[in-house]
Amino acid sequence: MPAKKLKPQPATREKTCTICAATYTYPAVGSSATRHVCELCNALSAPQRKVLIRMAKRIQSLERIVTKLEKQIIE
Repeated sequence: MPAKKLKPQPATREKTCTICAATYTYPAVGSSATRHVCELCNALSAPQRKVLIRMAKRIQSLERIVTKLEKQIIE
């Protein structure tokens, strides 16, 4: 099996916060942002972040379901 070629990755990237959907640059020098959460949301306590992440995922799931149902109605 041939070796898998990896694409070179830039040092910094524009990421989207899992909680608030804001875009932020990661990694940024002196920023407390993580791979999944922006600097503002990272300032929240861990239990709050956990609940908000869970709620955001559920909202995204419900939005996908609504979109699928809307497409079915149109067809």
